[in-house]
Amino acid sequence: MAIARTSGSSTGVTARVPAWANVHLSHAMVQRVADGAGVDLLHIKGPATDVALRDGLHRSADVDVLVRPAHLDRLITALEVQGWSLYTGFEEGSPFAHAANFRHPSWSFVDVHRTLPGPRADPATVFERLWRDRGTAPIAHRPCTVLSPAGQVLVQTTHAARSQGSERADAWARCGDDVQREVRALAEELQATTALAAGIGELAQHRDAPDFALWTYWSRSDGDRLDEWSARFRSAVGAGAKLRVLRQSLRVNRTHLALRLGHEPRRSEIVRAQFARLRLAGTVLGARLRGARR
Repeated sequence: MAIARTSGSSTGVTARVPAWANVHLSHAMVQRVADGAGVDLLHIKGPATDVALRDGLHRSADVDVLVRPAHLDRLITALEVQGWSLYTGFEEGSPFAHAANFRHPSWSFVDVHRTLPGPRADPATVFERLWRDRGTAPIAHRPCTVLSPAGQVLVQTTHAARSQGSERADAWARCGDDVQREVRALAEELQATTALAAGIGELAQHRDAPDFALWTYWSRSDGDRLDEWSARFRSAVGAGAKLRVLRQSLRVNRTHLALRLGHEPRRSEIVRAQFARLRLAGTVLGARLRGARR
């Protein structure tokens, strides 16, 4: 996303801020907003990751921050005061329901994470543990709170694990044996061992883990939507969580439908999309059952 800004010259020439520069500036702006509102947050991924842990130049498209759960509403209010508005909510944003996306007419998109995909420990416990070892890094010349080296590697590796094979665990390969031991210990504390294993090729050692099916799906490139929903159902803990997965699997995601249509969907469009979703589910399930019989 390139942001156009008038140069102020008499010629009326318009300068464009490169996307990577706007992301850096937006990180600094979000830190400023958080400091002003008394919000604890950690910058994750992108320029918040040590360059030694990156394999080549990585251009981020947005700002990712993990916020202390008790400060979530405070941060959202502060962002809205500064001109950000909700783009996709927590439930619609991803299958992990971990982040909401906010947009701004001038700054980059901001992904506000209330939790991280991977750790199964309580979100408040996860944040406090990561906050305990936090550091600071200058982003656009502003000190920003960032994860420890072990935290950075864990987040980058679990992110690669859910890329369905499109990303490599570069941070893990580059961090050295001492940091790898710290990452394994941190993953144990946060109950993220299955997700870490999926990122580093050790998933087969965790077949009895409750989230094994979920990370098997996300770390492979050959699954379909039925595999995804099956994995999410099997990994959901408790009857209530499993029922929510079933409801979500059959319901049209209105946010995604609006993005596809380019406008708020009308009732007739929602109904058509709902029937199309049910027909597709029936087709995929029928093909799967016929294959099983053969």
